Amino acid sequence: MIKKIRSIFLLILSMVLVMIFSMTSYAQELSTEGIVESKSDVVDYLNSVDFGTAITFNELPNDVKENNTLLQFDSIEEAEVYIQKLLDERKEIMYTSYSAPKMLKLASNTVSAADGWKEGTVSWWGGGNTSLLSLTNAMIRHYYSNGNISKITVQDSYMTGIVGATWTHRRGTGTAIGGTKVKISVTGTWFIGLDIKGFPIGASFDETINSPEMNITVR
Repeated sequence: MIKKIRSIFLLILSMVLVMIFSMTSYAQELSTEGIVESKSDVVDYLNSVDFGTAITFNELPNDVKENNTLLQFDSIEEAEVYIQKLLDERKEIMYTSYSAPKMLKLASNTVSAADGWKEGTVSWWGGGNTSLLSLTNAMIRHYYSNGNISKITVQDSYMTGIVGATWTHRRGTGTAIGGTKVKISVTGTWFIGLDIKGFPIGASFDETINSPEMNITVR
């Protein structure tokens, strides 16, 4: 009799646990769907999520969708997972060794490494959060004298290759290490266009990208 009661109790307990689990899962599925009724709802929700980095979501004009440049998501959960994965990969890339940088392509009219001011673009593989298959390009100006580079300024930066967002340059710095060796750092804002359940949303965040040590060929 006791065994029979125990079996019935365990059966009821199992059914209750299954029901609780099912209701919890269903509630999680509806947790965002129930609040997403407009574009502003999507923006408010995403801005409330802690992605581990400062990221801002804004409403975009509806006609932006006509350009077909937005990433498409059927649910807010899909967009949330994508953004989190993108930021996680960004952190991993920040600790990944870069390949050898491309040499500086000079744009000045000076000849055969004459002393003076030089301008050009220096590039290195690895574009921050986007992809190791993209290039970070920094337009720099520096002074060259007796085999040494000094007074480096960064005028602009841009991305080429495979990128997953739009880059806007904010500022940059250059450090002369000795001789023609330098390190470059650029800071900018990434912008990603999202289409979440038909609502055009913009996501933006800042990032600083540092180059490896580079040896510039001065001509």
